[in-house]
Amino acid sequence: MRYDPIKLIRYASEVLENCAVKPETAETTARVLVSADMRGIHSHGLVRIIGYVQCLQSGGVRADAVPHIRVEGDAFATVDADQGLGIPASVYANELAIRKAQKNGIAMVNVFNSHHHGACGYYASEMADRGLLGMAMSTGDVIMASPGSAGRIIGNNPFSYAAPAGKHRFICFDAAMSAVAAGKISMAAEEGHSIPVGWLKDIFGNDTTDPNQYNLGGALMPFGGHKGFSLSVMVETFAGLLSGAASLGDIHAWHKDPQHSGNVGHMFLAVDPSIVQPSQDTEARIEKMVDELIAAKPAPGVDRVLYPGQQEQESEMKARRDGIELPMPTINALTEAGKLTNISFESI
Repeated sequence: MRYDPIKLIRYASEVLENCAVKPETAETTARVLVSADMRGIHSHGLVRIIGYVQCLQSGGVRADAVPHIRVEGDAFATVDADQGLGIPASVYANELAIRKAQKNGIAMVNVFNSHHHGACGYYASEMADRGLLGMAMSTGDVIMASPGSAGRIIGNNPFSYAAPAGKHRFICFDAAMSAVAAGKISMAAEEGHSIPVGWLKDIFGNDTTDPNQYNLGGALMPFGGHKGFSLSVMVETFAGLLSGAASLGDIHAWHKDPQHSGNVGHMFLAVDPSIVQPSQDTEARIEKMVDELIAAKPAPGVDRVLYPGQQEQESEMKARRDGIELPMPTINALTEAGKLTNISFESI
C-alpha cells in the first residue's frame, strides 16, 4: 500500500500539534521526516515520530522551543536549539548558513542543546538545490564501537555532503559512520530478519547476526574499520565539541531516556561557488564530472553505474508520482503515535 506524501505530512503535523508543538514547527518536522521516506531512507523517516512524541509528552523536548542565535559573525554562527526538536532547529540553522554563504562565500553554523534531526542529507541537498556546496553533520548518543573496543564508545555520527549538478540536480552522500544506521538494525529486529556479519557486536564484543543484540547493549561497528571510526571522531569534534553540545557519554539517548534532553550538536557548512570561484561555472563542471562517472562501463552483472544520491532522487520522484510505500515498522510507529495523541492513522 502506498501513501500520499501530503496526507502523511498533514497527519504527522497533527500528531505533533497535539503535543503542543506550534503548527509551523510541526509542519516543518513532518515535512523533513516524510522527505526521508520519499527517498527510501525509512530508518530516518516517520518511524521516528513515536520517539518524538514520547520525548515531547515526557518533557525531555520542549514543545515551545524557539531556536535562537547565541554567537554570530559574518561567516559563522552558533544556534541554541532551546531544548526543542532537532529538525526545526536544524532547518533554521541550515537556512542561516545558506544566507551567510550567499553573502560572504562561505559560512558555518553550529547548533547545540538540540535533538535528533533526521537525515543529514536533507540539509546538504537543500544547500545544493540553492546552488551551493554543502555539508551537514550531527552527533548522537554512544552506540558504536571502535575497531578495537568490545563495547560502545562513540555515536555513529552521521555526515552528508551535496553539490549542484545541473541536469542531474545534485550529488549527495549521506551516511552514518557505522556499517549501517541503528534504525536499520531496529527495523530488522521488528521485522524478524537477521543482519549481515560486520554490522553489530554483542555485549561481549563478538560478531552477531541477531539484530536483537542491539537492544541488549550490543555495539554498532564502524564502516571501513578505523576509517569510519576516525570520521566519527571528526563529527564529534566539529558538530559536538565546537558547538558546545554534549559529547560522548554525556549525550542522553533520547529514544531510551525521553525525559531528558540529549543536548545533541549539529554543524552546517555552505559554500557559494559563484563567490569563491567566480571565474568558472562550478555547477557545469560538476555536471560534466557526473556525466563521465556514469559513462563508465558497468562491471559484469551490473546494469549501470550510479552517482551519489541517484537512487534516492529516483525514489523521491517515484514517491511523488505513485505515493510512498511504507515499511511495517513505520506504519506501527504512526499508528502508536496517533493513539498517544488521540487521532487515527487509519483515517488516511
